Amino acid sequence: MTRYGWWENTVTTHSDLRAATLSTLRRTVDVDEDAGVAPAVSLMRVSGGVGRNLAAVTASLADVHVRTTPRGWELTAHPSLESRRTSGYLREVWDLAEELLPGCAERVLVHVLGPWSMGAQLEYRGHSVIADRPAFKDMALTMGEALREYAERLGTALGAEVSIAVHEPEVCSVIDGLPGATRFDGLDPVDPEIITGVWRRFVGQVGVPCVLTCDGAVPDALIGVNSGADAIGDLCATGFCRIEFPFAQLGASTTVTDAIGSLVGGAMGTGVGIGVSVPDSVLNSRSATAIERAAEKTSKNILCQWSQWTLPPEMLSTCVDVTVPEGIRTPEEAICAAAIARCAAHMLRNY
Repeated sequence: MTRYGWWENTVTTHSDLRAATLSTLRRTVDVDEDAGVAPAVSLMRVSGGVGRNLAAVTASLADVHVRTTPRGWELTAHPSLESRRTSGYLREVWDLAEELLPGCAERVLVHVLGPWSMGAQLEYRGHSVIADRPAFKDMALTMGEALREYAERLGTALGAEVSIAVHEPEVCSVIDGLPGATRFDGLDPVDPEIITGVWRRFVGQVGVPCVLTCDGAVPDALIGVNSGADAIGDLCATGFCRIEFPFAQLGASTTVTDAIGSLVGGAMGTGVGIGVSVPDSVLNSRSATAIERAAEKTSKNILCQWSQWTLPPEMLSTCVDVTVPEGIRTPEEAICAAAIARCAAHMLRNY
């Protein structure tokens, strides 16, 4: 089982990439808390500029050329100005990672947009790529192969284990049916079995540990709220070693809570676990005392939920990681959010 203890989904407002990298190391590696495993250092992500958008970054990693449109992104046959800017940004990220991470980071987490969200956000001939099944399949296969090669090269260059954080913020819309270019040509809903099938192929291609985050609640259809054990089995079979849930979703309703508990219980023997994101309500903690209280509250709430699921207490720290939810944060906010998740993971390990 691949365990992280904790990880972050943070985009910082640093204007300097070197400062962003050093800040990442300070809040991940140069710390006192011990979650029982080497921390996963997220490859730095910074806000500002079209070329730093996660869709553009993922497309550049996969050598897929895109350009901006009034509605978002569009596939293009040749590199656009945005594509060239993103490539330059990624080269700078690579150079800094090679300079600063070897010897410091045993594990590195690379954040990308997943195939379904890429297919939803990119357009091809005026429609979402998902509307053209052959084009979507080719793009997803290209992404998987390119990320496998990138992870191998990065791991060799840094002497570190590389994992991929797959962000799927659009998957709920894909399941419900994406809107079309006009109100008359919306896309049909995509069956959850097809969703998980594409993920299974994608994770198998990438060939390194992958975690799934929907940047919010995991759709009910994927956790078996209405369809039962078959959906849970399909999600566990995708190959993701961790699936992130917002803490609020754990207690959304008895049906949802029971479905997530069934997923966790059924996944124990398969090496799959969950990440539980720190509640938004405690992310504004700034002082050391407030951070400790927020971490204690988070860890106790997770422990209470675990007890309600009547799962083995000794498996808690093995099957559950604590995460910082997706968001753009100032350097100070990023440090405090990471400290809460880090301390909560440390407390879970010692319960």
